[in-house]
Amino acid sequence: MRARAALSAALAAAVVFGAGGWWVRDVVRNQWLTAARETATRDAFSVTSVLESGARPRGTDFSFVVVRTDGRRSMAAGPVFEGDLDRPLPGFPPRVGWGIHTVRGKGRFVVGTTNVLPPDWIKMLTGSGGQPAQRLTVYVLVSPADANTAVATIDRLLGWGLPVAVPFVGLIAWFVTGRALRPVEAIRAKMADISAHALDQRVPVPATDDEITSLARTTNETLDRLEHAHHRQQRFVADASHELRTPLAGLRNSLEIALAYPERTDWPITVATALADVDRLQRLAEDLLLLASPAQVKLTTSDLAGIVEEQVAERAHTGDGPAFTAHTTRPALVRESEIRLARIVRNLLDNAARHARTKVAATVAVTDSSVTLTVTDDGPGVPPEDRERIFERFVRLDDARTRAHGGAGLGLTIVRDLVTGLGGTVRVTGCSTFVVTLPGDEA
Repeated sequence: MRARAALSAALAAAVVFGAGGWWVRDVVRNQWLTAARETATRDAFSVTSVLESGARPRGTDFSFVVVRTDGRRSMAAGPVFEGDLDRPLPGFPPRVGWGIHTVRGKGRFVVGTTNVLPPDWIKMLTGSGGQPAQRLTVYVLVSPADANTAVATIDRLLGWGLPVAVPFVGLIAWFVTGRALRPVEAIRAKMADISAHALDQRVPVPATDDEITSLARTTNETLDRLEHAHHRQQRFVADASHELRTPLAGLRNSLEIALAYPERTDWPITVATALADVDRLQRLAEDLLLLASPAQVKLTTSDLAGIVEEQVAERAHTGDGPAFTAHTTRPALVRESEIRLARIVRNLLDNAARHARTKVAATVAVTDSSVTLTVTDDGPGVPPEDRERIFERFVRLDDARTRAHGGAGLGLTIVRDLVTGLGGTVRVTGCSTFVVTLPGDEA
């Protein structure tokens, strides 16, 4: 990465310095040529003014030539116009007015013309008699010498400076990139040392307060979540092993005794006991599987009020346990499969039935954007300090720890996971009231 950054910086510097140098070169050349053209224009005006006064220009330090109407030159100054006078001068025709004229091989000239001068003035100025009244054309050279000198200076600067500046920029980019990536290398080295047995370590956070600082903080937050998930997984595995060991040990014990003393065994009771343990193991395995990897089911629109009424009616029909009542507002539509909604309702009713003294009440209410399920029992309630803990896995409060009646401690955990997956909330209010709020579906 450092090499790519250095190479990119060097190429960018070459392009910028090269293009910028040529642009400066053209700007400087044009400025000097403009200044030379303005100077030549002033010189041309001075020559024509002198000619129109009937005198000859003297002591000039610039190149000019005066051309008659017949194309012959009458006077000249400067090395550009060396040669015999009174001879035709190719490329310098007589003209009227002012402008710029380019002569191949000689350069650019400011062209000016005098007013019509009388014949005696023409004879006096040109030394040639018999000439009619006429205009004289003046050509003054636009000297590129200063422009060429300025451009040559810039060319020398580019020729020496560009080969030095480009590697220098690349070297600076290499050094700066290395310093900028030093915290990244420290983060990488620390991440390489972190393993499943050292999740408590964290990467160093630089004090630069830039994107790398944000990367380090995000990495540490991710490591926090991984460590928390790892510890939860360890606790889950330990608790699951403990919960599975108890019914398995009871089942093995009852079967070993039956096999050891077959003539003293009440086989119907033994089979019924073993079947109860198997049923408990099956429910526990299903709960563990649901928590570990919840199955993907097709979402449909289901009526939560109908599910509650059906399960309350089923429990009221059996006549076992407390009295169940339901108060619902229909339809209470929720975008979820009926199976999962029924699992939420069943787990809440089972939990209430284990703790209730005489009655359990379920209520379904509908608002503009949500559906609320409330399950209340007349049991001892949940202490305030335990109202969040009861949703953790394998948590059973002291009054519900007997496995004959207390369950495995996964029912409320499943409720929370399913409700959270729907974008809803579940909480305990009062003493024995569970409130589930789910997003409603108007379809």
